Amino acid sequence: MFLSQLPPDVIQPVLEALPMPVFFKDRAGIYRGCNLAFTTLLGLCPADVVGKSVFDLSPPDLAQVYFEADEALMSAGQDQRYESQVQTPSGQRLDVIFYKSVLRDTEGQVSGLVGTILDITERKRMEQQLAEMATRDPLTGLMNRRAILSHLERLHADRRSQRQPLCLLMCDVDHFKSINDRHGHAVGDEVLTQVAQVLRQHLRDGDQVGRIGGEEFLVVLQSTEPEQLAQVGERLRQVVASHPLMSLDTTFSVTLSIGAVRSLRADEDWASVVSRADQALYVAKRTGRDRVVMADSEPPRQLLHKDWHKQL
Repeated sequence: MFLSQLPPDVIQPVLEALPMPVFFKDRAGIYRGCNLAFTTLLGLCPADVVGKSVFDLSPPDLAQVYFEADEALMSAGQDQRYESQVQTPSGQRLDVIFYKSVLRDTEGQVSGLVGTILDITERKRMEQQLAEMATRDPLTGLMNRRAILSHLERLHADRRSQRQPLCLLMCDVDHFKSINDRHGHAVGDEVLTQVAQVLRQHLRDGDQVGRIGGEEFLVVLQSTEPEQLAQVGERLRQVVASHPLMSLDTTFSVTLSIGAVRSLRADEDWASVVSRADQALYVAKRTGRDRVVMADSEPPRQLLHKDWHKQL
């Protein structure tokens, strides 16, 4: 027996008392009833729902999802739970969970289904925020150390399978300690934030930048040509040097020292590549700062001063 065949004064008041949207359909997937919460969600009245299918009420892409889920449920004759979306009258799409169960006739045959909808849009938004917080440096908004090294590791695996190299830039703000000592850590933090913004704004599509720690940033390039590596490093050095940084009533002009590296072969360990970039950065610092230094052609026998594998 369909729920719609029960006396309205028995079933409908119960449905209307429920705060979550409720609907039921026959075996052909035609709506046979719903409650006020369901029609409110879709911006319809009951007369617009009963006798219609999902293809009459929902956008084609969502309707196809609902249709296939309904068919799978009624063929299996069990319960169902899945995440999807619904579209409101304004065109906004809400993240929802559908809970559905089959209905059976007096002979035990599947005769339709009943379902409810749980809005999880806010929960999804919070989950996304938490995921974002886990991968972002709280000061600069760039990828944090774990995230940029994880990206590097994934890219390295992909490049290794294609026998292609990696290209990296290790960047460090020159004389940063003196900024903190003279003006305080709040000003130093603002300088780092603005440098991070400049770097992010002047990267090309596909390039990624993250804050490794302190005043040090790692840029992972999408391109693999040594000429582009040098060009990008020099362009970033110049744009930071020429960009005035404002903090309170103070204007700064800071520079970057940059170590640039291209992996020697596709199977070179990514931590060795980062270490050679770090070594080139050290050379840039030692030889006058505000410059780009290309890494040596041979990898160091041991990591210079960091075990990059352990920083994931």
